[in-house]
Amino acid sequence: MALKSDAVFERIAKRLETIDPSNRQVQQIYKFRIQQAGKTVKTWVLDLKAVKLTESDDAAEATLTMEDEIMFALGTGAMQAKEALAQDKLDVEGQVELIFLLEPFIASLKK
Repeated sequence: MALKSDAVFERIAKRLETIDPSNRQVQQIYKFRIQQAGKTVKTWVLDLKAVKLTESDDAAEATLTMEDEIMFALGTGAMQAKEALAQDKLDVEGQVELIFLLEPFIASLKK
């Protein structure tokens, strides 16, 4: 099933190829549960400790659950995480503050 957010995850994977594992600012593990009509249709794990992205349901320090369109908006800069949280369009389990560490990484995808 093709999702709008797939393009964002493709850019994340390409961005990971440019990261120097010995020189990185964010070293957490994030899980993205992508939904359509309230049902999870894809789950990605962004492991910034091991510098890899996988389609899996492995453990993470922060789990972000959102609709496909919201992930696309976050990944393209059309929406910021604070805005999505305030509008209840982004649900975070675990360490909520970790999403703010991730924002500069996501912002770098637009370049």
